[in-house]
Amino acid sequence: MSDHYVVDPTKIPPIAVASMDAKHHEEVELVNQIGRLIKTGQSGELDSKALHTKLDEWIEHTRRHFAHENRLMKEADFAAYGVHSHEHTLVLARLELACKAWQTTGDIDALANYVFVHWPEWFQGHVASMDTMTAAYLSRAGVK
Repeated sequence: MSDHYVVDPTKIPPIAVASMDAKHHEEVELVNQIGRLIKTGQSGELDSKALHTKLDEWIEHTRRHFAHENRLMKEADFAAYGVHSHEHTLVLARLELACKAWQTTGDIDALANYVFVHWPEWFQGHVASMDTMTAAYLSRAGVK
């Protein structure tokens, strides 16, 4: 991670479906805002209310993001829908658990580990593999 980003938005692999691509960029922008709040909190100036609000926003954005992709895959009869949507379910559950753990314990370092290590590793791999292949299929099926 750089001093400014959890994920550098210029490093998000472009994919063939614009609506999916846009959701990735929205999510990275939101996670980078959360990353800045966490870094500020780790330096002793935690704005708990702002962080709580952004985490709730991230969970809701992720729900909408995954629902959108799941709907596109289902409508296009994408053969790997089950595998891809199952990963969405698991990742959303992990996100909710990480956020709930912070809200319960106040352990900013555990939250930082999720936000700066675990989530970016998953996100970058998921976009580069599952979402790239899914978007290529959807694009051939006429999805924009």
